[in-house]
Amino acid sequence: MIVRKFKNIGRAIRLLFNFNSKISKILLEAYVLFNKAKKSRVSSYAGEFEHLEKIMQKININQGYIVDIAAGDGFRQSCTLDFFKKSWKGLCVEMDPIKFSQLSLLYHQFPEVNLTKSIVTPNNVHLILEANSISKKFDFLNLDIDSYDLEVMKKILEKNFRPKVISMEINEKIPPPIYFAAKFNENDTWEKDDHFYGCSITAAADLLIKNGYIVESLQYNNLICIEKSLLNNNLKQKDVKTIYDEGYKNKIDRKNLFPWNKDVDCLLNMSANEAVNFINEYFYEYKNKYDIHIKES
Repeated sequence: MIVRKFKNIGRAIRLLFNFNSKISKILLEAYVLFNKAKKSRVSSYAGEFEHLEKIMQKININQGYIVDIAAGDGFRQSCTLDFFKKSWKGLCVEMDPIKFSQLSLLYHQFPEVNLTKSIVTPNNVHLILEANSISKKFDFLNLDIDSYDLEVMKKILEKNFRPKVISMEINEKIPPPIYFAAKFNENDTWEKDDHFYGCSITAAADLLIKNGYIVESLQYNNLICIEKSLLNNNLKQKDVKTIYDEGYKNKIDRKNLFPWNKDVDCLLNMSANEAVNFINEYFYEYKNKYDIHIKES
């Protein structure tokens, strides 16, 4: 009742403040996000939305269906919000209770976007999609769970879901030809703010190319892939190292956008064997919780 209309939410927050400061804080932040979202033309990080929009135009998708796994608060660093503003439909999944509350308030304006609060694992991702009657061939998948992303993607593909376009977060710090992937363990929690998560571009590209996708580009830490059948059959897959260099390593603003990577930037100038040894030493506390090897070309 209190948040039925966003134009009344400011008054609702003030009324709630003395009742429950935690709730009011969540609402206040959501209200701020909502106003930013109205004023901002683009909410994505490092121009990902603009790039994705060009791809959608190229393959003639004007208003499609999105599955956004780990949608966050729906605004900060979102590559899907601006599609929803253009009347796309979709499913947004988020596990964090505070972010989900903010997402729910912000996305009140999009009646054709389904919201699901759930942790996403390789064991349940297909069940979440099936429970929401997601077509096997939907338009756009955004995957960004900061953990065992590769195993979640494997399960999506194993269950014959074939999104036309995929944006999948990778661990951008780990260059090719190193295959790195965090293993799924249902007892693990992902609360540390460190570099141990996800998979390398080599691991993600290997999986997606084998399943009929063209790795189109890397937008810093998001790998963009297109279903091959939608493109010219004669289009050749660009070398993964070239994609990595163009999309992350050689970006002139990389260090400004990713200052937290400075302690592992040395990986970019190491040989493959040196890099594997460095990673094993750096992730010593995570021994046996990841796969790593050098992928032969």
